[in-house]
Amino acid sequence: MQMVLIANIIDFLAAMLQVASGSIKNKAKILVVQTVQLLMQGVSMLLVGGITGAVNNALSCLRNYLCYKEKLNWVWKALLIAASVALTLLLNDQGLLGILPVAICTVYILLMDLKDPIAFKLLVTLTFVPWVFYHFFLGLYVAAVFDVLSVITNAVTLGIMIKEKR
Repeated sequence: MQMVLIANIIDFLAAMLQVASGSIKNKAKILVVQTVQLLMQGVSMLLVGGITGAVNNALSCLRNYLCYKEKLNWVWKALLIAASVALTLLLNDQGLLGILPVAICTVYILLMDLKDPIAFKLLVTLTFVPWVFYHFFLGLYVAAVFDVLSVITNAVTLGIMIKEKR
């Protein structure tokens, strides 16, 4: 029980970054904030047994770095996806729940180099949705609530971006 409490405290701090990133329009800034948030949530997932989520978060930090440096090409994407799939198959002890992080991360990796900021914001928004369920079923209720808030924040920002473009 103590580990769940500690994990939720860490997730609360990570969630503050996650929600704040929902109001950021600049892709590079989103990636930096998201990387710190991913590291923190990876630690919380490890504390409650979410090994595949933690592994995929660690790989996501590398992915974000490569994207930030504009070095994320198809070779890197293939390597990251292969590592994600291999490590998930090797370490998954959660059944279908343990596969959710690799599915989310694969979609994100394939599409994250979108140049259109509106399309990128839509990607960020939609890929938060499955994390709601993953975090909830791990007992990371703080993360699940803030995932919902992040979806809302991102959706509002997306609406503003679309309106500004017109």
